[in-house]
Amino acid sequence: MSMNKINFNTQLIADWPADMLAMQRGLYYGDALFESIRVFDGRIPLMPAHWERLSRGLIAMGYQIPTHWSADFFAKEILRAAYGNARVRLTIWRSPGGLYDPQDDTPQFLITAKELTSNAFDGYSEGLSVGLSEGVRLSVDSLSGLKTLNGARYVAAAKEARANGWDDAIILNCREQVCEATSSNIFWIANHQVCTVPLSDGPVTGILRDLLLRLLPASGYPVLEKSIHFEELLAADEVFFTNAVRGIRWVGHCEGKVFEHKHSGHFNYLLATCIQGIIRDQR
Repeated sequence: MSMNKINFNTQLIADWPADMLAMQRGLYYGDALFESIRVFDGRIPLMPAHWERLSRGLIAMGYQIPTHWSADFFAKEILRAAYGNARVRLTIWRSPGGLYDPQDDTPQFLITAKELTSNAFDGYSEGLSVGLSEGVRLSVDSLSGLKTLNGARYVAAAKEARANGWDDAIILNCREQVCEATSSNIFWIANHQVCTVPLSDGPVTGILRDLLLRLLPASGYPVLEKSIHFEELLAADEVFFTNAVRGIRWVGHCEGKVFEHKHSGHFNYLLATCIQGIIRDQR
Protein backbone atom coordinates (compact mmCIF):
# COMPACT_ATOMS: atom_id res chain seq x y z
CA MET A 1 0.00 0.00 0.00
CA SER A 2 1.38 3.39 -0.98
CA MET A 3 1.87 6.01 1.70
CA ASN A 4 -0.34 9.11 1.53
CA LYS A 5 1.83 12.18 1.13
CA ILE A 6 -0.59 15.06 1.63
CA ASN A 7 -2.93 16.06 4.45
CA PHE A 8 -5.25 18.75 3.14
CA ASN A 9 -7.52 20.07 5.89
CA THR A 10 -7.57 16.57 7.50
CA GLN A 11 -8.22 14.84 4.15
CA LEU A 12 -5.41 12.44 3.24
CA ILE A 13 -4.65 12.32 -0.48
CA ALA A 14 -1.90 10.58 -2.42
CA ASP A 15 -0.94 13.50 -4.60
CA TRP A 16 -1.81 17.06 -5.51
CA PRO A 17 -5.12 17.49 -7.37
CA ALA A 18 -4.31 18.68 -10.90
CA ASP A 19 -5.86 22.13 -10.44
CA MET A 20 -4.01 22.72 -7.18
CA LEU A 21 -0.73 21.41 -8.57
CA ALA A 22 -0.88 24.05 -11.29
CA MET A 23 -0.83 26.72 -8.56
CA GLN A 24 1.84 25.11 -6.38
CA ARG A 25 4.62 27.68 -6.84
CA GLY A 26 2.31 30.57 -6.10
CA LEU A 27 1.20 28.83 -2.89
CA TYR A 28 4.64 27.64 -1.77
CA TYR A 29 6.85 30.55 -2.75
CA GLY A 30 4.65 33.50 -3.69
CA ASP A 31 6.36 33.12 -7.08
CA ALA A 32 3.73 35.21 -8.83
CA LEU A 33 2.64 38.67 -9.92
CA PHE A 34 -0.78 40.26 -10.04
CA GLU A 35 -2.62 43.28 -11.37
CA SER A 36 -5.76 44.93 -9.96
CA ILE A 37 -7.64 46.32 -12.94
CA ARG A 38 -10.74 48.52 -13.26
CA VAL A 39 -13.34 47.87 -15.96
CA PHE A 40 -15.56 50.84 -16.89
CA ASP A 41 -18.75 50.03 -18.80
CA GLY A 42 -17.07 47.08 -20.49
CA ARG A 43 -13.91 49.04 -21.32
CA ILE A 44 -10.42 48.75 -19.84
CA PRO A 45 -8.79 52.13 -20.51
CA LEU A 46 -5.59 51.43 -18.56
CA MET A 47 -4.96 47.91 -19.90
CA PRO A 48 -1.87 48.92 -21.94
CA ALA A 49 -0.29 50.37 -18.79
CA HIS A 50 -1.15 47.28 -16.77
CA TRP A 51 0.38 45.00 -19.40
CA GLU A 52 3.50 47.16 -19.64
CA ARG A 53 4.05 46.88 -15.87
CA LEU A 54 3.15 43.20 -15.77
CA SER A 55 5.38 42.20 -18.68
CA ARG A 56 8.25 44.19 -17.18
CA GLY A 57 7.80 42.26 -13.95
CA LEU A 58 7.63 38.91 -15.72
CA ILE A 59 10.91 39.68 -17.48
CA ALA A 60 12.52 40.80 -14.21
CA MET A 61 11.48 37.52 -12.57
CA GLY A 62 12.73 35.38 -15.44
CA TYR A 63 9.44 34.14 -16.89
CA GLN A 64 9.15 32.91 -20.49
CA ILE A 65 6.33 35.09 -21.77
CA PRO A 66 4.13 33.38 -24.40
CA THR A 67 4.35 35.16 -27.72
CA HIS A 68 0.56 35.61 -27.94
CA TRP A 69 0.30 37.41 -24.60
CA SER A 70 -0.35 41.14 -24.97
CA ALA A 71 -2.57 43.91 -23.64
CA ASP A 72 -5.21 42.98 -26.24
CA PHE A 73 -5.06 39.29 -25.33
CA PHE A 74 -5.68 39.95 -21.65
CA ALA A 75 -8.32 42.60 -22.32
CA LYS A 76 -10.32 40.00 -24.26
CA GLU A 77 -9.81 37.36 -21.57
CA ILE A 78 -10.83 39.79 -18.82
CA LEU A 79 -14.02 40.79 -20.64
CA ARG A 80 -14.99 37.12 -20.87
CA ALA A 81 -15.25 37.18 -17.05
CA ALA A 82 -16.16 40.81 -16.33
CA TYR A 83 -19.25 42.66 -17.49
CA GLY A 84 -20.06 46.35 -17.25
CA ASN A 85 -18.22 47.78 -14.25
CA ALA A 86 -15.89 45.53 -12.33
CA ARG A 87 -12.79 45.16 -10.24
CA VAL A 88 -10.59 42.49 -11.80
CA ARG A 89 -7.59 40.65 -10.44
CA LEU A 90 -5.20 39.09 -12.94
CA THR A 91 -2.73 36.74 -11.23
CA ILE A 92 0.18 35.09 -13.03
CA TRP A 93 2.42 32.43 -11.52
CA ARG A 94 5.17 30.10 -12.63
CA SER A 95 4.42 26.51 -13.63
CA PRO A 96 5.17 23.79 -11.04
CA GLY A 97 8.57 22.19 -10.64
CA GLY A 98 11.67 22.79 -8.54
CA LEU A 99 12.18 24.32 -5.14
CA TYR A 100 13.52 27.87 -4.88
CA ASP A 101 15.21 27.25 -8.24
CA PRO A 102 12.29 26.68 -10.66
CA GLN A 103 12.35 24.03 -13.38
CA ASP A 104 9.68 25.53 -15.66
CA ASP A 105 9.50 29.26 -16.37
CA THR A 106 6.28 29.19 -18.38
CA PRO A 107 3.48 31.20 -16.71
CA GLN A 108 -0.14 30.40 -15.98
CA PHE A 109 -2.90 32.89 -15.18
CA LEU A 110 -6.13 33.32 -13.28
CA ILE A 111 -8.69 36.10 -13.78
CA THR A 112 -11.32 36.88 -11.17
CA ALA A 113 -13.90 39.68 -11.37
CA LYS A 114 -16.11 41.42 -8.83
CA GLU A 115 -19.00 43.53 -10.08
CA LEU A 116 -19.05 47.21 -9.15
CA THR A 117 -22.13 49.43 -9.10
CA SER A 118 -20.46 52.59 -10.43
CA ASN A 119 -18.61 53.54 -13.60
CA ALA A 120 -16.57 56.19 -11.76
CA PHE A 121 -13.85 56.35 -9.11
CA ASP A 122 -15.38 56.96 -5.69
CA GLY A 123 -12.97 59.67 -4.48
CA TYR A 124 -13.92 58.80 -0.87
CA SER A 125 -15.88 61.95 -0.03
CA GLU A 126 -15.53 61.47 3.73
CA GLY A 127 -11.75 61.67 3.78
CA LEU A 128 -9.61 58.79 5.00
CA SER A 129 -8.53 58.26 8.59
CA VAL A 130 -4.98 56.90 8.52
CA GLY A 131 -2.09 56.22 10.86
CA LEU A 132 1.51 55.04 10.82
CA SER A 133 2.19 51.31 10.80
CA GLU A 134 4.59 50.58 13.64
CA GLY A 135 5.09 46.87 12.99
CA VAL A 136 5.99 46.80 9.28
CA ARG A 137 8.90 48.09 7.19
CA LEU A 138 9.24 47.52 3.43
CA SER A 139 12.43 46.48 1.67
CA VAL A 140 14.08 48.53 -1.07
CA ASP A 141 15.53 46.31 -3.80
CA SER A 142 15.17 45.31 -7.44
CA LEU A 143 11.71 43.75 -6.81
CA SER A 144 10.26 46.60 -4.75
CA GLY A 145 8.22 48.10 -7.56
CA LEU A 146 6.55 44.82 -8.56
CA LYS A 147 3.13 43.61 -7.42
CA THR A 148 4.03 40.15 -6.16
CA LEU A 149 2.05 37.72 -4.01
CA ASN A 150 4.45 38.34 -1.12
CA GLY A 151 1.87 40.49 0.63
CA ALA A 152 2.36 39.46 4.26
CA ARG A 153 3.64 42.89 5.29
CA TYR A 154 0.69 44.65 3.63
CA VAL A 155 -1.72 42.25 5.34
CA ALA A 156 -0.07 42.95 8.70
CA ALA A 157 -0.29 46.71 8.13
CA ALA A 158 -3.94 46.46 7.06
CA LYS A 159 -4.76 44.48 10.22
CA GLU A 160 -2.92 47.09 12.28
CA ALA A 161 -5.02 49.80 10.64
CA ARG A 162 -8.25 47.96 11.39
CA ALA A 163 -7.22 47.34 15.01
CA ASN A 164 -6.69 51.08 15.42
CA GLY A 165 -9.91 52.07 13.66
CA TRP A 166 -8.14 53.58 10.65
CA ASP A 167 -9.15 53.27 7.00
CA ASP A 168 -5.55 52.63 5.97
CA ALA A 169 -1.97 52.70 7.20
CA ILE A 170 1.13 54.50 5.97
CA ILE A 171 4.10 52.14 5.72
CA LEU A 172 7.75 53.17 5.98
CA ASN A 173 10.62 51.51 4.17
CA CYS A 174 13.67 49.98 5.82
CA ARG A 175 15.34 53.42 5.74
CA GLU A 176 12.49 54.89 7.84
CA GLN A 177 11.19 56.92 4.88
CA VAL A 178 7.54 57.11 3.83
CA CYS A 179 7.00 54.39 1.21
CA GLU A 180 3.30 53.77 0.49
CA ALA A 181 -0.05 52.80 1.98
CA THR A 182 -1.31 49.21 2.09
CA SER A 183 -2.58 49.31 -1.51
CA SER A 184 -1.85 52.83 -2.72
CA ASN A 185 0.84 55.28 -3.67
CA ILE A 186 1.10 58.47 -1.62
CA PHE A 187 0.98 62.08 -2.89
CA TRP A 188 1.05 65.26 -0.84
CA ILE A 189 0.94 69.01 -1.32
CA ALA A 190 3.18 71.35 0.66
CA ASN A 191 3.77 75.04 -0.11
CA HIS A 192 1.70 74.68 -3.32
CA GLN A 193 3.97 71.90 -4.60
CA VAL A 194 2.56 68.46 -5.47
CA CYS A 195 4.96 65.70 -4.43
CA THR A 196 5.16 61.91 -4.42
CA VAL A 197 7.54 59.24 -3.18
CA PRO A 198 10.26 58.31 -5.72
CA LEU A 199 10.48 54.70 -6.90
CA SER A 200 13.99 54.54 -5.44
CA ASP A 201 12.35 54.53 -1.99
CA GLY A 202 10.58 51.24 -2.71
CA PRO A 203 6.89 51.86 -3.52
CA VAL A 204 5.02 49.78 -6.07
CA THR A 205 5.18 51.31 -9.54
CA GLY A 206 1.56 52.42 -9.49
CA ILE A 207 -0.44 52.65 -12.71
CA LEU A 208 -2.31 55.70 -11.49
CA ARG A 209 0.88 57.20 -10.07
CA ASP A 210 2.47 57.06 -13.52
CA LEU A 211 -0.66 58.53 -15.12
CA LEU A 212 -0.75 61.45 -12.69
CA LEU A 213 2.94 62.15 -13.25
CA ARG A 214 1.93 62.96 -16.84
CA LEU A 215 -1.57 64.32 -16.33
CA LEU A 216 -0.98 66.80 -13.49
CA PRO A 217 1.97 68.69 -15.06
CA ALA A 218 0.03 68.94 -18.33
CA SER A 219 -2.78 70.58 -16.31
CA GLY A 220 -0.49 73.09 -14.58
CA TYR A 221 0.45 71.06 -11.49
CA PRO A 222 4.09 69.92 -11.76
CA VAL A 223 4.92 66.94 -9.55
CA LEU A 224 8.16 66.60 -7.57
CA GLU A 225 9.41 63.10 -6.70
CA LYS A 226 10.86 63.53 -3.23
CA SER A 227 11.90 61.37 -0.27
CA ILE A 228 10.09 62.27 2.93
CA HIS A 229 9.96 61.21 6.55
CA PHE A 230 6.69 60.71 8.38
CA GLU A 231 7.03 63.85 10.50
CA GLU A 232 7.48 65.91 7.33
CA LEU A 233 4.41 64.30 5.77
CA LEU A 234 2.36 65.36 8.80
CA ALA A 235 3.41 68.95 8.08
CA ALA A 236 1.96 68.81 4.54
CA ASP A 237 -1.14 70.80 3.65
CA GLU A 238 -2.88 67.98 1.80
CA VAL A 239 -2.32 64.21 1.39
CA PHE A 240 -4.00 61.77 -0.98
CA PHE A 241 -3.64 58.11 -1.95
CA THR A 242 -3.91 56.68 -5.47
CA ASN A 243 -4.56 53.29 -7.02
CA ALA A 244 -5.95 52.06 -10.32
CA VAL A 245 -9.19 50.64 -8.91
CA ARG A 246 -10.31 53.37 -6.50
CA GLY A 247 -8.71 56.42 -8.09
CA ILE A 248 -7.68 59.33 -5.85
CA ARG A 249 -8.71 59.17 -2.19
CA TRP A 250 -7.95 62.12 0.05
CA VAL A 251 -6.69 61.80 3.61
CA GLY A 252 -8.81 63.62 6.17
CA HIS A 253 -6.61 63.14 9.20
CA CYS A 254 -3.59 61.24 10.45
CA GLU A 255 -2.18 60.99 13.96
CA GLY A 256 -4.20 64.01 15.05
CA LYS A 257 -3.29 66.15 12.02
CA VAL A 258 -6.28 67.36 9.95
CA PHE A 259 -5.45 67.89 6.28
CA GLU A 260 -6.97 70.28 3.76
CA HIS A 261 -9.13 69.07 0.89
CA LYS A 262 -8.56 71.70 -1.79
CA HIS A 263 -6.99 69.99 -4.79
CA SER A 264 -7.66 66.24 -4.76
CA GLY A 265 -11.30 66.74 -5.78
CA HIS A 266 -10.16 68.68 -8.83
CA PHE A 267 -7.52 66.06 -9.54
CA ASN A 268 -10.25 63.40 -9.48
CA TYR A 269 -12.16 65.46 -12.06
CA LEU A 270 -9.04 65.67 -14.25
CA LEU A 271 -8.55 61.93 -13.86
CA ALA A 272 -12.17 61.10 -14.76
CA THR A 273 -11.96 63.33 -17.83
CA CYS A 274 -8.73 61.63 -18.89
CA ILE A 275 -10.22 58.14 -18.45
CA GLN A 276 -13.29 59.05 -20.50
CA GLY A 277 -11.02 60.44 -23.21
CA ILE A 278 -9.06 57.21 -23.38
CA ILE A 279 -12.29 55.21 -23.62
CA ARG A 280 -13.52 57.40 -26.49
CA ASP A 281 -10.22 56.91 -28.32
CA GLN A 282 -10.50 53.12 -27.89
CA ARG A 283 -13.89 52.93 -29.62
